[in-house]
Amino acid sequence: MILLLSFDVRRRGGIERLTLQVQNSLESTGHKVQLLTPKRLGPGCLGRQLGRMWFLLQLLPALWRSKQVLSMHVLMLKPLHWLKWCRRRDQDLLCWVHGIEVWGRNRTAQSRALSRCRKLLASSRFTREQLACIPCPISVVHPMADLIDPATPPAPLPATLTLLTVARMSLAESYKGHRLIVEALDELNRQSELKNGLVWEVIGEGDERPKLMQRVADLGLEPWVQFHGPLSDKALQAAFARSSIFLMPSFFSINERGEASGEGFGIVYLEAALAGRASIACEVGGQSDLIRHGETGWLIPPESAALVQVLRELIHTPNLAVKRGRQARAHALEHFSAQRFNCQLQEALRI
Repeated sequence: MILLLSFDVRRRGGIERLTLQVQNSLESTGHKVQLLTPKRLGPGCLGRQLGRMWFLLQLLPALWRSKQVLSMHVLMLKPLHWLKWCRRRDQDLLCWVHGIEVWGRNRTAQSRALSRCRKLLASSRFTREQLACIPCPISVVHPMADLIDPATPPAPLPATLTLLTVARMSLAESYKGHRLIVEALDELNRQSELKNGLVWEVIGEGDERPKLMQRVADLGLEPWVQFHGPLSDKALQAAFARSSIFLMPSFFSINERGEASGEGFGIVYLEAALAGRASIACEVGGQSDLIRHGETGWLIPPESAALVQVLRELIHTPNLAVKRGRQARAHALEHFSAQRFNCQLQEALRI
């Protein structure tokens, strides 16, 4: 039996979605899988503590029955270390590593826990490179996207160049690049180039959203910018369908405290590609596994001048978005399909 450890999958975040994809993939190939996740058993701190205790009680017999354990996050290795006395001697321990949780100073903090694993599964080559000092093999297994049905033909691009950004607007995730986009649009507006027609749709929430909206208003960019809150999957599919380009210039950095930021893979870039939309992203990070500069999108330095140049090119050459969008979809279907995910996962687990 394969024991799968993750966060509460009812939250449906990126790691939770990936967990369910892994479970479905393994079960579809005939493997018996037990998924264990800590869940709150009531409100407040008491409910959280009761949930953790119940999780540990379930974990005890599951560890003894399982020949292979796959932790979907490095934090889930902690209870395994607490209960190491009840693990089987022949048990195979693996851990999925995504991005910032194991980059920068977090790599140092988690290195001992990661070194206890037989193998690590990384969401991108970039994350694998960040962990080159960890003394265990690392296999790259690219996540797959389930928001866009690959069998559905992409919608035609709109007549007006429509940029789409789907990302949280929070201080903790300022690397997503919203302010970089605002600076670029301001420069284009100063040069009177937005009059040729452009729309920027911004989807998401966060503590920085009011400040970003105020900045857009102060610069007089409101006619070209539309803010939306978090959307349902169906509404998000519609947003991709009415867009021309996906724009999220997330950038990799490590600050003076050793805290890293950036995209471990960036599943939303893959969703855009399956919808037939090319992406504009920054050149360093996990997104470089998916986006090929000059073919399926643009990889730029985290500078507004570089973004201005790309947007200016798209404004004056609208057919470029169509061409790159087709190439992005073809590349995604060939290299990031569900079948490819299943094969990479099976090979990484050696089952």
